[in-house]
Amino acid sequence: MNPFATYGLVLLCCMPLHARAQQPIVGGESRLEAWEQHLQMERESPFSGLKWRALGPKNCGGRIEGLDSPAGQPSVLYAGVGSGGVWKSVNGGMSWEHVFAKQSTFAIGDVTVDPQDGNTVWVGTGEAHLGGMSYDGTGVFKSSDGGKSWRNMGLQDSARIAKVLVHPGHSEVVYVAAIGRHRGAGGERGVYKSEDGGESWQRSLFVGERVAIIDLVMDPFDAEQLWAACWDRGGGGRSGVYRTREGGQNWERLENGLLTGKEVGRVALAAAASEEGVLYCLMVDHSPPGNGRYDVGGALFRSEDGGDRWARTSEDYVDTYVGWDFCDVMVSPDRADEVYVCGMRLMCSRDGGKTFERGGEKVFRLLDHPGKGMHLDMHDLWIDPGNPDRVLLGTDGGLYESRDRARTWLHLNNLPIAEFYTVYLDDAQPFRIWGGTQDNASLVAPSTARLVDQESDNWRYVFLDRWDGGDGFATFPDPNGDGTEYYEHQNGDMRRKNPGAPARWRNGSGRRITPRAEEGEARLRFSWNTPLFPSVHEEGVLYCATQYAMRSPDRGDSWERISDDLTGDQGAILSLSESPLNAQRLISGAGRARVFLTEDGGKTWRSAGEGLPSIPLRSVRASSHDSDRVFVCLANAGSGDRRNYLYQTKDYGQSWTSLAGNLPAEPVNVLIEDPVEQGILYLGTDLGVYASIDDGASWLSLCNGLPTAPVVDMAAHPTEPVLVVVTHGLSAFSTDVQTIRAARVAN
Repeated sequence: MNPFATYGLVLLCCMPLHARAQQPIVGGESRLEAWEQHLQMERESPFSGLKWRALGPKNCGGRIEGLDSPAGQPSVLYAGVGSGGVWKSVNGGMSWEHVFAKQSTFAIGDVTVDPQDGNTVWVGTGEAHLGGMSYDGTGVFKSSDGGKSWRNMGLQDSARIAKVLVHPGHSEVVYVAAIGRHRGAGGERGVYKSEDGGESWQRSLFVGERVAIIDLVMDPFDAEQLWAACWDRGGGGRSGVYRTREGGQNWERLENGLLTGKEVGRVALAAAASEEGVLYCLMVDHSPPGNGRYDVGGALFRSEDGGDRWARTSEDYVDTYVGWDFCDVMVSPDRADEVYVCGMRLMCSRDGGKTFERGGEKVFRLLDHPGKGMHLDMHDLWIDPGNPDRVLLGTDGGLYESRDRARTWLHLNNLPIAEFYTVYLDDAQPFRIWGGTQDNASLVAPSTARLVDQESDNWRYVFLDRWDGGDGFATFPDPNGDGTEYYEHQNGDMRRKNPGAPARWRNGSGRRITPRAEEGEARLRFSWNTPLFPSVHEEGVLYCATQYAMRSPDRGDSWERISDDLTGDQGAILSLSESPLNAQRLISGAGRARVFLTEDGGKTWRSAGEGLPSIPLRSVRASSHDSDRVFVCLANAGSGDRRNYLYQTKDYGQSWTSLAGNLPAEPVNVLIEDPVEQGILYLGTDLGVYASIDDGASWLSLCNGLPTAPVVDMAAHPTEPVLVVVTHGLSAFSTDVQTIRAARVAN
């Protein structure tokens, strides 16, 4: 039998495309079934011996959403990465082990160590951050051996878990705050309680089909009293605070002095351990005028009697943005008046919330980093109950530790958890890997890069904003090799940087090359991750996308529209691809499977999305071997649908066929071809990487040795046998593809 014999095709690929789109949405139980198929394909793959090399970067950090440390073991740290699993250190953060690398999810909302047993660790999965690139989890997990092994303890339909609490005197009593789906109703949301260590769960509090429980606090003086923070995601006016005094048996809504109504958004809570009855509530107020992201206020309230009555600590809002992506309040265990608020910046009060000042921004780095201060965007803060001088802070830039109550910090920037968006490989010797990341700028490294414990990266920042971060997207050098570099920030802020210019933009660094509408024309619309790339056919030519396909003949100095609006007057183009075989052919993708193609360099375009399911588009890609062939990835995970929507056309958009084949139900992000061996395809999904050696008829897993991670972009080098994949949460990896090419030849 041929050792590379592929799996038989499932009937699903033969079904009409619309029939696939109308099947039931994949729920938690089905997700775990798909995960078992994922594992089986990994075990049975002829490429199970494939070696992946972790490339980093690590010094830039990434989003931390959960932090904890066992009582009496200050050297043991657990860090829950938003989309990068759980990491453990036994030496105070000097080195780390990824202890959640091969689970059914990588998305983390909370990490909690049992206060009675430091070896028992609970993880609530699914990100409590609800941004555009955030992910659902698969329930609540438990480890009884310090993270060596894990059990999924249920609540798989919770989608996202904000908090896990363990009773301080009875380890078998556990509470979970479930957010539910990012969009829409249904699923497991509310407060859940287990009295048998997670073997079974009962819903204790349910406020509404679109109401998340975003925070949960236990009274330090009476473990039967808990407060729950509700966030009405549907705008129905039910955000607020509930209290139980009977371990979850009965709940009452608390309103005396708190904000109420439809203008109340996310809510956070904290209870003082040094003064009974003192409770803080941070409420997001959407009533300030304006419609921008920052036209909200953080109103802080304090109660002296456990929530019966509330008073606002100050007439002013806390001076840091809070909203859908960060909103936390904490109080020092030994000082009821010492309060911390996590928002865009960390704010500290020493007088019970009457006045605030920024947390200290003097930062020392464990590893080399060009930044000078504290990264923006705070997602979790943990205060050591045995030593409140010691504070851990999780931000978009990674993990920080303070030993003086947030006045100065050590940046533990040795976790490889960058959230990439894009990757580009050049033709240098050795070739270089370029990529943009979420809030940690754009970076470049030689293909020889590797992770080495307690050593700095060999990644270089292409740019760095004045807050020591910045969202980075398309990033690449000028193909002419003169040292010019291109990069972009969010929403189409494009730059061309002069050779040798420093990472921080200043006068003389280069030129801003974002296209602008002419006077009297409609405003140009850009996506968060705007397509931008150099033509492979003509030096100096760049392409980008607004609602129109745009072409520059002079490296961005000027732009011309080469299409009408291809979005249906909604949003911006999400993906744009140039055929490497035919300079006249371009493919555009936007919205819900809005695919358009041109065969004459943009003079005329025709719609080609008919027949595809009407769900959000992830990417379009022109074939590198057949100019009539195009690949399209769609994904509907935001609505709870985890199935794969992967299609190809072999007649340049006249008809489409599914390439889902024997793939497990996991969302697909990007498909590329091997540049050397025709018939080899590589696919990046939300859980890993697959290859087809029979031109898409069936798929084989390449996930062995690769942690569970969302692979969002990939590139195969045209002259070196190397595949590079970038993840949104676990940095970058590469592998040698010679065995895959040999398998294609043998097949």
